[in-house]
Amino acid sequence: MVDDSDDARLFIELSSHAADLVEARDALELALRSMPDPDSPLRDAERSLVANAAMAYCRTFFPSKVRRPVTVFVEIPQALVATHELVAVFRNRTIAHSQSDLSVTYALGVLDAETLEVLDVTAPNISSPMPPEQVRSFVALVDAVTERLDEVIEPIRLSLMRRLADADRPALLKDGQKPTLRALPAAEFDSRTTRPPYPASHPVYLTREPDS
Repeated sequence: MVDDSDDARLFIELSSHAADLVEARDALELALRSMPDPDSPLRDAERSLVANAAMAYCRTFFPSKVRRPVTVFVEIPQALVATHELVAVFRNRTIAHSQSDLSVTYALGVLDAETLEVLDVTAPNISSPMPPEQVRSFVALVDAVTERLDEVIEPIRLSLMRRLADADRPALLKDGQKPTLRALPAAEFDSRTTRPPYPASHPVYLTREPDS
């Protein structure tokens, strides 16, 4: 591991934003790939993919206790501000909370066509997915923010490389800190632990396969 320092912590912070943007981009690409093909196995997941992209993107600038918003470091391009705001509202009112009329539930009675006998009362939910035009604008937004973030990350990465080049590398290999994997049983899966600004370990939850 690169020694703990302000630059290392900033590199981690910015790179974690970059990871969220990659997640958003991957989900949007899969959604766009499914849209023209009604038989695509991803078609049923299209709405969930766009929703996941909105959550991943908005994580980069919504308040957090462990990192600053990405907008502290990069500016949203003026031409894409409207898309940025659309995605933020979509995340707030439709994905994270169920408030908008992009998802409505009706109370409908089912009657026999001939006798008008009441057969059932049902509650279908109708969802309006984000149109392809907006999804493509969303991709452009993620790409633009990623490009600007990369420009901020690059000099910090080069600074860390220079510091590593000047270090006693054999000593680092022998005695330097290495990431630690914490193997835990699946029953202990938990997301309440807060990650530090300079992580030294991460959990991996092990699942016991049922006896066949």
